[in-house]
This record gives sequence, C-alpha cells and structure tokens, in this order.
Amino acid sequence: MAKTKRLAELVYVVPEEREQYIEKHLNPTKEIEELLWKHGISNQTYYQLNEFILIVFDYDGKHLYEDMDDLASYPSLAAHMISKRRRDVPMEERATTNWWAPLKKLGSILEESPMPDDDDEPWFYEHYHEMQGGKMGSIVTNDIAFDEDDWSESVHI
Repeated sequence: MAKTKRLAELVYVVPEEREQYIEKHLNPTKEIEELLWKHGISNQTYYQLNEFILIVFDYDGKHLYEDMDDLASYPSLAAHMISKRRRDVPMEERATTNWWAPLKKLGSILEESPMPDDDDEPWFYEHYHEMQGGKMGSIVTNDIAFDEDDWSESVHI
C-alpha cells in the first residue's frame, strides 16, 4: 500500500475568473469527485491570499505523474484544471494568464505527539468542540485578529 502524500500548489487565476474558479472547485460535480478519488486525490483544501489560491491535498497512490496525466485526459476534468505551469508562462504574461506552480515541501514537524503520556483526546479537542458550538469566551484570552496585510509579504515567488 502506498503512503499518503500531502501536496500543495499555488494557483493564479485572472481576477475576472477567480470567483467562478473558487465556486467550481469548492462545489465539484459528482463525476469530478469520483474521478479525483479514483486517482488518489482526497482531502482538498483551498486557501486564498490576495490574488493567489493555495491548494493542499492528499495523494494516496503509487504513480502520481501517471495519475495526473490520466486525470487531464478526461474532457470534463480537463476543463476543471489549469493547464499552464508557471515556469512555462512568460513573466510579462503572468498577470493575464491562469497558471499553477507546485510548492516544494521544506519539512514538517509534530507528525506525532511529543508528549509521553498523551491520552486519546487531548485537552484542545474539548475547546475545539466548544468553538464548533459557538462558545469562544473561555477559549480566547487575548485579542488576536487576522489582518490580511500581516501575510502579504509571506508569499515569495
């Protein structure tokens, strides 16, 4: 059995198509879901930072490139994918062309608990379930807010 790999790519979609792209990818047809699953793609998550979209997904298979080529051969999925890779788009056309770029994994940490006596349900699960229920008072003890500008310099391409 193949080990599941976590992959990520950065996507640029021209502004006039971005909203439709996000909507289409967050609400795929049943056929597209089945094709992705059949070729080892699962757990897709989309993030947006300014004009970029970060896609993170799991791949469970043995032949990534063959699976990706096979996916691109389906007409219904070919229209769903961005075909141009960033390195093949001239610099002067990058703001006017949809492109994708794979991200290089630098490493990972905390894949296993560092705590010797971790029980099955750590304390933060209780807080997570409280948050799902809308309760934040006992969890948030400081005043932290997301500010898009804080991250604008973090993407270096």
